[in-house]
Amino acid sequence: MNSQANDSDSEYSVENEGLESSAEEDKGSDSNDTSDEDADDDDEDEDVPKLADDEYKTMPFEDLLKLQKKLGARMYNEAIFGTSKDKKPNALKPKPSKKAKQKSASENESSSDSDSGPEEMTSKRKVPALGMGKKDKKDSLARPRDPRFDPRQGYFSGRQFRNNYSFLNDLRQKELKKLNNKLEAATDPEEASKIKFLIQRTENQIREYAKHKALDADRMREKQQARAAIQEGKRPFFERKSTKQARALVEQYDKLKDHGALDKHIDKRRKKISAKDRKKLDFAT
Repeated sequence: MNSQANDSDSEYSVENEGLESSAEEDKGSDSNDTSDEDADDDDEDEDVPKLADDEYKTMPFEDLLKLQKKLGARMYNEAIFGTSKDKKPNALKPKPSKKAKQKSASENESSSDSDSGPEEMTSKRKVPALGMGKKDKKDSLARPRDPRFDPRQGYFSGRQFRNNYSFLNDLRQKELKKLNNKLEAATDPEEASKIKFLIQRTENQIREYAKHKALDADRMREKQQARAAIQEGKRPFFERKSTKQARALVEQYDKLKDHGALDKHIDKRRKKISAKDRKKLDFAT
């Protein structure tokens, strides 16, 4: 029994020694491999040039570009900027998002293909919401405002305008007297014709101003009558446009008759109507 136990102990010790020797050999081989890899890394680090070397401080830009193409982007960046020793473990790093990955990939492509041409930009743009688009610079700038056509300035009132600028009619009458005096003293026929034209234009302006003033007075009288009727509780009366025109025509003929210019006005009117009829006949043929 003792001999059998001794034999089993010896066999177990031999097996243990064999396992331990094989484990030591594996450890030795792993240590040799790691030492070889470290040596290779040291050799690679020694082969990679650094910016502190005087040789690469004085190199031209063209040679640096050739070196970048030869070594690659990663090796070139390590040569220029060096490697960071204090790196955090991967477990502490947050997982990059999809956008960050795309951005880093585009940056790597742009850095590796820096000499291949300009970067291609996408033409896809998100349509802005209604009213949220970019405003034009022209709209943001203050534009000049014309008060004649701006509703913020108010609406044009001819009656108010004539009341505010009634002094212009007085100036026209004074100017008409001066022009008549110049016409009497003028000897040159061309100058006399120019003065006659100015006199005729000034007289027309004075006549037109008087006509509009009379119309303003008639409108104000009608408004006052309508307001008085409303205050009394009555229904206001508004005259028709056709009756207004007929009444104005009768008043005009009465004034012309008083001044003795009715026949002249009728002849002038008859010539004007006949000229219109002649034009119609010419177009018809």
